Amino acid sequence: MSQCSITIHMEPNAKRNEVLGVAGGYLRLKIAVQADDERNDYGNKEIIAFLSEILGISNERISILQGENHRIKLLGIDGLEMKQVMDKLKPHMKS
Repeated sequence: MSQCSITIHMEPNAKRNEVLGVAGGYLRLKIAVQADDERNDYGNKEIIAFLSEILGISNERISILQGENHRIKLLGIDGLEMKQVMDKLKPHMKS
């Protein structure tokens, strides 16, 4: 099974989850979690749930490879190639 990796920069404190686009080599996401709410594990669960819904895959197929406790994270996505991931994200990106 193929796996790709993508680096994201998450911005907490959003009213709703959003894909902002790609800038500086990062996929920029706004995530509806409080920046200081450690119970949310730095938004990790919310990020995985949000992306799995957009990508049409189960949560278990997305893992955090680096940056669990940071806003910049490296994610591994099982079963999809980068082109497939970007094709599925593109309609959700703000222009």
